[in-house]
Amino acid sequence: MSTIPLPTTSELRAYVADMRHLAQLSLLQPAMVTLGLIAGAATLAAQEPDAGQGPGMRLPPPGHARLPDRPLPPAIDELRERRTRLAALLAERHPGERIVVLLRGALQTSDMGAFKQDQNFLYLTGVAEPHLALLIVIDETGRIARDELLVPPFSRFAATWDGTFLAPGEATAERTGFRTAGNVRSLHRELKELLTASDASARPAFYTSKRPSPSTGSTPSKAATAAAAIKRDRFDGRESREERLVQQLEDQHEGLRALGIEAPLRQLRARKSLHEIGLLRASTQIAAEGIAEAIKSTRPGMFEYQVAAVARYVFSLRGCGPDAYAAIVGGGPNGCILHYNACSRRLLSSDLIVMDYAGTLHGYASDVTRTFPASGKFTAEQRKLVTDVHEIQQQLLAMVKPGASLRTIGRRCRELLMERGYRSDHGPCHHVGLAVHDPSVDELEPGMVITVEPGAYLRKVGMGCRIEDTVLVTADGHENLSGHLPSDPDGIERLMAESGIVSVPVGLPNR
Repeated sequence: MSTIPLPTTSELRAYVADMRHLAQLSLLQPAMVTLGLIAGAATLAAQEPDAGQGPGMRLPPPGHARLPDRPLPPAIDELRERRTRLAALLAERHPGERIVVLLRGALQTSDMGAFKQDQNFLYLTGVAEPHLALLIVIDETGRIARDELLVPPFSRFAATWDGTFLAPGEATAERTGFRTAGNVRSLHRELKELLTASDASARPAFYTSKRPSPSTGSTPSKAATAAAAIKRDRFDGRESREERLVQQLEDQHEGLRALGIEAPLRQLRARKSLHEIGLLRASTQIAAEGIAEAIKSTRPGMFEYQVAAVARYVFSLRGCGPDAYAAIVGGGPNGCILHYNACSRRLLSSDLIVMDYAGTLHGYASDVTRTFPASGKFTAEQRKLVTDVHEIQQQLLAMVKPGASLRTIGRRCRELLMERGYRSDHGPCHHVGLAVHDPSVDELEPGMVITVEPGAYLRKVGMGCRIEDTVLVTADGHENLSGHLPSDPDGIERLMAESGIVSVPVGLPNR
């Protein structure tokens, strides 16, 4: 890995200022802001001993174990452009009509864990706070007549316990790039005014979320299945939040038929901007670094959760937010369970381990998997399995280019597995972005980011193998964003010969 040059003092000052600005906007998770400020201020203090360094502070000299800076989240201008592109797309579908778009953000959960914003809401607003709403009104000419973020009023109680949040008013509108920032408690009144019409011809086209919103590591189908199970439960029976909203509005406004915003946003989210590509590249590099450290640290006798803990340490050290999905570290037979996440097995020297794990960076996920032996050396049988899957993946990677079809890559993967005597248990590709399984389209275009992940599982033997990389589609082919992490048996063994961070003593000395 190449050495990252030290930033200049002026660059560091600008970085610290940016982090403070983002903290004020609430566009970053509080813990991420703190990490950024500490990293930037500490490095600045190291270069300028008098720049805020208090008495007795010991900071590393310039160039000593410097951590790379995290990229910034999407800028206000990009977020505004996303809303403009959505408006243009909807106007094409409804020429000469007025259109109302309502998108609600996620609610605060009942626990004290990190807040996770709804993906579509985050994509259009960049704001990671609970209980928000977005209203866009598009006039008959296709122009945005109203671009409003609705936020709760200021709460001293919330400020005391959870920090200062956005509040209605011009300051919030300026900070977030919206024309106006209103009070979310007036949403019902605003919708009544916007959707009431004297006759059906005067009623606007209305778009909102109609399907349950999946979490970062889930899929729309899983979210829908979970919501349906709650609705069928005789002792529960609740409708999803999205279904209840649509039902109420259609009941209140005769003739209104809500349209799903999911399909238009799927078209937009599948094609990543340059800044999104930068975030996905950084997120993937961090995932690869975490898995590399975990591979180097693995020894027989460790528990699966300890291997996962090494990677999570690297994720946090590099500035990642919540996990993209629960860590999958499957030793021996657990490697044949595709989404195994108990991580409770003590590793045997004979175990082959499937490790599939990544964090998020400003909400953007990654998806990287490697397979390696607990002993540090592959047996002949393990080596054959991993070599087969590695060679299949190389053939699939060569197919990734503009115009390629995910269905075609999937069919080829099944053929290659069957030619070598394996069965196909899962598809080899999915899109990656704000979700691990991001909204998908079949035909690839430059700027799309997908996974390539063939797998073969010998359940009777008790070992499995999956090799997965996150891949950017470029104008003339592809770029493997995690390709620097070894995946072939020889490269894995060389990596495992290095010392891992678990060899460093932690905690207090015995007394």
